[in-house]
Amino acid sequence: MRVGASALLLFVWVTTLVGCATVTPPSRTLPSYVKRIYIAEFRNTSRLAGAQADLTPLVVDEFLADGRLEVVQNERADARLEGRIKSFRDYSSATSGDRFPLVNTMEMECLVELWDPYDRERVVPMARYHVTAAIQYFSDSRRSIEETQTEARERLMRQMAKNIVTTVIYGTPESPKALEQKAMEKYREQQGKQRFEPVISVPRFPKPVKQSQ
Repeated sequence: MRVGASALLLFVWVTTLVGCATVTPPSRTLPSYVKRIYIAEFRNTSRLAGAQADLTPLVVDEFLADGRLEVVQNERADARLEGRIKSFRDYSSATSGDRFPLVNTMEMECLVELWDPYDRERVVPMARYHVTAAIQYFSDSRRSIEETQTEARERLMRQMAKNIVTTVIYGTPESPKALEQKAMEKYREQQGKQRFEPVISVPRFPKPVKQSQ
C-alpha cells in the first residue's frame, strides 16, 4: 500500500511539474516590416478540380482570424502571397477484418511564395515554402461515425489554411534554386555593385507621427 501511495504521489508531482512548465512560443521569422499582405487566388495543378476556389478564401479568413497581418489589396501590400496546390491524395489507410475500408487519409501539398508587390524584375521571391497538410477520417459507411468525402475535404482545406499562415509567419524559407542563384548573380552584374534586395525594406505606410502642440 505504501509503495502504491508513493507511486501515486510521484505521478501527481511529475504531472504538476509538466503542467507548470513554461512553453516558449515560436519566434516570428517573417520580416518585421511586412505588416500588410495581399493574397492572390491560388493556382491548382492537382487532380482535385476546383480546390483553389475553396482554399483561397479560407487562407484569407485564417490571416484575418490570426490578426498579425492586415489583408489588403496588392497596391497597399508589403508582400504578395502566391500559392499553388501541387498535389492531393485520398487513400485507404486502414481496413476492417473483411478488408472493407475503415479509415482514409487525405493529404495535400502547396507551394507558397511571397513576392514584393513593387518588384518589377521578379527575379526570385522574397520567400518560398512547401506546405503540407494531412487528416484521417472514418470512411466505413456501415458506421455512424462515418465522415463524407466532402466533409473531410473541407476539414483538410481548413487545416491547410492554418498551416500556410503558421508557415508564413514562423517558417524558415527554402534556399533559392541553382538557376535562381545564377539569375541573382546576373542581376547584380547588371546593377553593378548594388546588392539584390527586396525593393521594400521599411513599412510603406508608416503610422503618422503625432506633432507636439
